[in-house]
Amino acid sequence: MAHYLFTKEELEELSIPYPDLIIRKIGSREYDKARSLSREMAESRVVLHDFFADSCVVLWSWIGEQMGEEVMEDMFRYVFEHSVRRQLFKISVLFQVYPRFAISFLAEAGWRSHSCFGTGEYPARFSITEDEEKFTFHLHPCASGERLRRKGWYEPMRGGKLAEGAYGFTHNHKDFPYYCMHCPFHNEILPYETLGHLMWPLDEPQGPDHECRWHIYKDVNAIPKRYYDTLGLEKLKVPSLRAKRWRKRYFTEEELREMARPVTDRIIENLEKGDAKEAIRLCRDVKDEFLFLHDLYVHMLVTTFTFISERRGEDALEEALHVQFQKCIREQLVERIKVLSPPEKIRFLARKIFGPDRCDGTGVPKGRFTVSESDKYIEFVLHPCGSGGRLLKGGGYEPMTGFKRWREVVEDALVINLCKSLPLPDSVLKFAFSLTGGSVTRRKPYAQGRTKKAYPWSFESRDIPYYCCQCGMLQTEVGSSCLKIYPPKGKHAPCIWQLDKDRLI
Repeated sequence: MAHYLFTKEELEELSIPYPDLIIRKIGSREYDKARSLSREMAESRVVLHDFFADSCVVLWSWIGEQMGEEVMEDMFRYVFEHSVRRQLFKISVLFQVYPRFAISFLAEAGWRSHSCFGTGEYPARFSITEDEEKFTFHLHPCASGERLRRKGWYEPMRGGKLAEGAYGFTHNHKDFPYYCMHCPFHNEILPYETLGHLMWPLDEPQGPDHECRWHIYKDVNAIPKRYYDTLGLEKLKVPSLRAKRWRKRYFTEEELREMARPVTDRIIENLEKGDAKEAIRLCRDVKDEFLFLHDLYVHMLVTTFTFISERRGEDALEEALHVQFQKCIREQLVERIKVLSPPEKIRFLARKIFGPDRCDGTGVPKGRFTVSESDKYIEFVLHPCGSGGRLLKGGGYEPMTGFKRWREVVEDALVINLCKSLPLPDSVLKFAFSLTGGSVTRRKPYAQGRTKKAYPWSFESRDIPYYCCQCGMLQTEVGSSCLKIYPPKGKHAPCIWQLDKDRLI
């Protein structure tokens, strides 16, 4: 008689996003189960988040080591040309016109998302302050850059590298962490080149006990000259935009504290005091909290792979993927999964990898998966995978045509002019922001790389998207006796992970 690890109902539940499961339990008045699921949800995101951050520091440090530190500026320019300039900078004027929306969005999609509900090693937290001139996000610690340092990624042989020289993009410091280089490009240098001013100037930590601070000025002309001087840039006078519904202060202290709190804590608190309606609202709100950051990470990784291949060829890409596997997948994931029982392995994949990767079914296109079990196998059908599959289905490997470029220009102009003219409610702004790609979800990178030849790490096939080669390297390194991955055969095809139950022990 066949031995099954799960019931049909248990398998179905594994594919349901946590917020939806919690809402179901609230609806059936199973409040203890809803609280338990909220605690599980709090632990669900940090594994994937840390894989993304770990991979960035290892790959970027590998590029600096193998190609020379002088190439880092070219790399970040290439990465952000594809992942931020079209997606964020072009419509950043909305942040000036609607500051209350902007801060709420950054709290949710930026720092609450980054902080992973305050879980993981060296848990991240942040606070927000406001004065008449600006808002400030205080990171204690930063959920990625500072946690990487505390976790030892810059120690010898771990994979992280510190800058040997001093540059504008290291704020003129030597020993600047390679991961943190992306912030001056993302927040300051590239916005200046696109918009004529810094977007979110930074005060980087001056030591291990100091905090990183992001400032959002209500009038960009009020950004102090010293931030420009640090970068070697000239401060320019740009047209000031009067905010809709202008106020000296936009938030109360209580509102700022609440925005910085993990949503899971707030859901549990509302369940404990009997406010099921507010708990359900929070579950719906948290569904897209990880989307902006998740897609930004995915876009940074695929463009990094393409940059490596374009500069050094696919032999170098193979070496980089191998280093990423050894440092970020074998040590952080494979060894961790090994000690789990077979059912725990499947739950881990469903709840801490594929679940957060699909971002609770949000984004354009939406990620989804199902889990099934037969006598011999357990299969995850990713249709599409929340990262590689969504890149493929969303056109990340296709060229940027003249029509696409024209359409984005028209979209930007329509949305910006509409938002400048009308005092729109925040709910409408959030929808419009996502629609135009401001949340980084619709406007994928373009013309990203596919393998020109067949390799073991490309599933013995050519024309495999570079992002998917991470899974090809995984299968190559661990062998296909336990895990067999069938990558998508086309833009609309699923990816299938097939696990042999007899070899899961």
